[in-house]
Amino acid sequence: MIMMNSLMAKIQTRFGRIRTLHSMIISQETIKPSSPTPSHLKTHNLSFIDYLSPNIHMPLILFYKNFNNNNNNNINILKRSLSHSLTQYYPFAGRLHAPDYIDCNDEGVEFLEASVHSRLDDFILKEDQDETLDQLIPNALGCAVNKTSPHMVAVQLSHFTCGGVSVAVSVSHKAADAFTMVNFVNHWATLTRGELPINPRFFSSPSMSNFKIPELSQVETPQQVKFANRRFVFPNSKLNELKNKINAMGASPLDPTRVESLTTLLFKCAATITGSSRPLISLNQLVNLRGKNNGNFPQLAPGNFYAVATAMTKNSSQIEMNEMIMSLRKERMEVQGARDVEEAGKKMVDTWMIVLDDQIQSYSFSSVCRFPFYQVDFGWGNPARVMIRSGNLDTNFIVLMDTPSGDGIEATVQLEEEDMAIFQKNEQLHAYT
Repeated sequence: MIMMNSLMAKIQTRFGRIRTLHSMIISQETIKPSSPTPSHLKTHNLSFIDYLSPNIHMPLILFYKNFNNNNNNNINILKRSLSHSLTQYYPFAGRLHAPDYIDCNDEGVEFLEASVHSRLDDFILKEDQDETLDQLIPNALGCAVNKTSPHMVAVQLSHFTCGGVSVAVSVSHKAADAFTMVNFVNHWATLTRGELPINPRFFSSPSMSNFKIPELSQVETPQQVKFANRRFVFPNSKLNELKNKINAMGASPLDPTRVESLTTLLFKCAATITGSSRPLISLNQLVNLRGKNNGNFPQLAPGNFYAVATAMTKNSSQIEMNEMIMSLRKERMEVQGARDVEEAGKKMVDTWMIVLDDQIQSYSFSSVCRFPFYQVDFGWGNPARVMIRSGNLDTNFIVLMDTPSGDGIEATVQLEEEDMAIFQKNEQLHAYT
């Protein structure tokens, strides 16, 4: 376990950062499960992938224009349905009291209400994710949800001067990936509408005490750097142009997906910034393992069921997008062929060694396209905008999400501030935005 803890310390140093802002809090309440968790489910062991996931909260923010601020019953129903959801998502109401398991003790989640002296459009039309966004997020408002917190979930309902609201759900990455997060929020929303959702089935893994992870003695703690976030929107018409361009490369068409095409374009535009001091560049893509190849990764299983496919290339301005796609496909097939969580976790260790290597410039990508974020309806209609706040990750990180209308992809790009100043002026990038 000593070698394990050394690796985890390096991961938390690279991926954890806390920002604090203050907003006018109207109320704060602890919401507990509507029914107690059965004694045989009180301990939820983390899987190998859970353990390797950074101990941070990834906040999801959903913006709604049609909420009735004068109807207090809306809020009471919201709290009551959250309580019923926590009965099914019982680890979310527990506490991480040890590095390898969640104590499902029904202590509950924090539910905050805040008043924001701005209009909803002031946030949903922003092109960047700066610290002003943090006033909508519970982990920035003193409810003890941060990178070292034992809390699994916190919620904040923010009221805007125009009558709209945002619902921010901050979920620990130790308990959930993006797939689990969107299913949890949709479960809550379905109950709020008075309908019956599909209930999850959690799987408790074997104890982590027998796992061994190699020591990364050659990795030094990285210096703190500042990052910038920007939003870029790529319409489907432009993505089709990009796909046609990639198909024209090489002897036979690759027929890339929208996500493959855009991922390699963004990677190429970012990689051209990298200086000659780093001879290698890696493209690290998060891959959902559910329903792949065998029954060890059930289709709707909650928790962390993802792996990372890594494609490497030399530091060069002549990166061929079709070659990167072929390399990434090969790596993705390999990680999707993992027989179980342990094997997938061992592949993730190799990826962390790459991400933490100072000789390699790494860019990580996560696509949540086709995830039903824009179907989260609490009875107020579909959200006008959805954001996944990635500002507490100290790394080059890009999230791809469907646009609200579904006619394109929105990319939230986080790069070091100096690199972002160059990246956002890239002519090839702007040809498709």
